[in-house]
Amino acid sequence: MINTKKTITSRERGDLISELRSEHQPYFDRIGKSNAIFIPKMAYIPSGKDELHISFFESELKKECDIYTEFVNIQYISEDPKRTLYLVRYNPFWKEEYEVITSKSGYERHFIPVNEIVPLNNMSDRFKIESKSYINPDEVTPIVTAIDTEPIADINKEKEDTDLTKVIRALEDINYTLQKLTHIIRNK
Repeated sequence: MINTKKTITSRERGDLISELRSEHQPYFDRIGKSNAIFIPKMAYIPSGKDELHISFFESELKKECDIYTEFVNIQYISEDPKRTLYLVRYNPFWKEEYEVITSKSGYERHFIPVNEIVPLNNMSDRFKIESKSYINPDEVTPIVTAIDTEPIADINKEKEDTDLTKVIRALEDINYTLQKLTHIIRNK
């Protein structure tokens, strides 16, 4: 069998990940996590499973922090035309809860069901044009109208950013808790 897939070097992989991250960096900046951990992953149905999973190496999960991801193929090309950003909330019990699989080359990875990760936003969310009277929590940047293309000055922007960041974080926490409860209920 001829392998038609081009092998990616470490440097090329780093460049591709940087390019993917650039789409999401404004969101990371907006929520006060400019240096957020971003690790693009392939979502697939592993052998013997019936739902999508992503997998992480132990070294990635040992960082003990939230991980942001986007679904990509083996060549690090986004598989989602909307470029959805997902949150993998840090789970201190990952060693016990996530199944371990060892690859043919001896690498151990931990499977996380996709239904346990939180979709945060996508391109259509990030490029919405909002009216002056409505503030979208995903759009903390200056608001523009369809008529006026110049950013609207906001004296209280710093306070607004902080308040909206807290609201976004609280909503993410609620969503994560609901997803975990749903997962627990389904597996009983």
